[in-house]
Amino acid sequence: MESLDQAGLLDLPDELLLKIVSCRVITVQDLGRGAATCTRLRNVIATQDLWRKKIEQYHPKVWDQLPSNAGIQDWRQEVQTMKHLEVEIHKLVTSLSKSLYKQLNLTTPVYGDIDVLLSSGAYNPIYILDILRQIIDDGEQYDNLTNKYYALKVMSEVYQGACRCEWEKFVARPSAEQSIEVGAILMARWFQPHTDISIKQMTSVIDGIAEQCREQLRINHPNHPALSVPLTPAGEVLTESRWSYEKTVQLFKCINHVLYHQMKMTGNSEDYYNLKNSLINEVLTSKKGIPISLSILYMAVCHRLGILLEPVNYPSHFVMKWKMPSVDDYEYIDAFNKGRRLTRQQLLKELPLGSVSDQVLLTTCDAKSVLQRMVRNIMNIAQMQAHISDHMELFCSATELMSLLMPNDRSIQELLLRIYYTLGKHYDRIVAGCRRLLKEGPSTILEKMLDESECILVSMIPTMETIHPNPRYKEVSYATGMVMQHKRYHYTCVIFGWDRECQMSSDWVQQMGVYNLLYKTKQPFYNVLVYDGSHRYAAQENLEIATDPRPIPHSDIGKYFKKFTGTHYIPNAELEQEYPEDKAVRNELLRIRGWL
Repeated sequence: MESLDQAGLLDLPDELLLKIVSCRVITVQDLGRGAATCTRLRNVIATQDLWRKKIEQYHPKVWDQLPSNAGIQDWRQEVQTMKHLEVEIHKLVTSLSKSLYKQLNLTTPVYGDIDVLLSSGAYNPIYILDILRQIIDDGEQYDNLTNKYYALKVMSEVYQGACRCEWEKFVARPSAEQSIEVGAILMARWFQPHTDISIKQMTSVIDGIAEQCREQLRINHPNHPALSVPLTPAGEVLTESRWSYEKTVQLFKCINHVLYHQMKMTGNSEDYYNLKNSLINEVLTSKKGIPISLSILYMAVCHRLGILLEPVNYPSHFVMKWKMPSVDDYEYIDAFNKGRRLTRQQLLKELPLGSVSDQVLLTTCDAKSVLQRMVRNIMNIAQMQAHISDHMELFCSATELMSLLMPNDRSIQELLLRIYYTLGKHYDRIVAGCRRLLKEGPSTILEKMLDESECILVSMIPTMETIHPNPRYKEVSYATGMVMQHKRYHYTCVIFGWDRECQMSSDWVQQMGVYNLLYKTKQPFYNVLVYDGSHRYAAQENLEIATDPRPIPHSDIGKYFKKFTGTHYIPNAELEQEYPEDKAVRNELLRIRGWL
């Protein structure tokens, strides 16, 4: 008999071998190498449960998102699919800076490449999103910025495609089955494609708030009947409130105490038009919202506690109403003002100036109407943020969602096509949309858009535009990648381009007061990305090198730069090619300050 110390790995039984290769330290690559060594290991490694476990170990987000009834038979094949997609996605992302440097958005050919990858497998969207997250969350916050920038662009497209399917299913349901709570969660997912938000996760958070209310109820009213029954599930239809007037009022007081005193929920009057006020996950995090988002949360908590509240599309201020038991009358609840309850007469007295007092204003609205109002709010927010570089992207995203909620509204559908055209994106959708709308009725604008979009699609060959190097001039004092401070307005920014002299129109020069400057237009002007999210064009005499350089939180940083070093940004290959002589000037400026 061999001694124990002479026994090898293959002397172990298959069950132990399987346990060993199932350990997290054994990677997929290790399994591939092990399977190549001998028939026995190959047979052990071929076990389907092993490959299922590897997905669970190395891709937990994928595992969480795969439906329980996925019916996957060959888990090894799924891992191979993921590995193939990982190679293809990395190849796509790293190629985009070369092909899209001169473009504002992803082009139709790129959308086509993404669609091919998405459609080649049932669960490819889940796998691709996980791969993109790994590129973005690589543990190096200020490195690989260009790859992260384009990974985010691709992620937005993949994510919105998945969200679009969710919304189409939501809108197709009968009105009675359209949950406002689910709609609000889907909306948060739609406008935050880079944030992990699930219906299950958000539902669980609201369940927790309802349980806190029950605990408060147990303290205040230990014999309340709501304590003897489980919470009403979020998906269960509630046709009427379950409790008497007195018992419901007791519940309202506990709910208000938890939401407004324990959790410190409040109406965000100081920053009312912030997008975050409309997104349910952000409201739960910041504890701040606007009337409609706070009302949705309030209704969701009440639903779980057996109280039916109905939404009211009241002018300028969203409220809810509660049908009082045994009487044909309602009380109205203002979630923005700490759950204040009002009578019909009190509410009508608070109508905005110019509004006509009418009982119609107090009628119940359906889920789709609530969600449409939320989207209109966001469209207004986007229009108010014209100084932010990507405000049109927000307006476009909001209009896309409105087009899903109102598929038969010609004006919304036409507006979306015009936004696509303005942004220079989705020419295939413009062509299909124009053809569809022109069948319904003539339109000169649509005919023109159709003709031009068809020509663009024909000529849109995926080639890289030539980048022409800019010669350096002695009067240009600064260089791309330098973090700067504006002398007058004190904003921090980073240079991503410059002109020897001002290249803007005479109207812009007049409007911006350039002639009040010492050197007027006859000095270098710099294209800069500003910490507040804007792009600006600043005169050289107004800029100075920042004494305490900080990262610039701008969405377009990765389009031009690959890394932040702590003192400056390093241009990516394309920006370096456009300003090839800037590196020497930048390094000299850094050396003078002891930063290099």
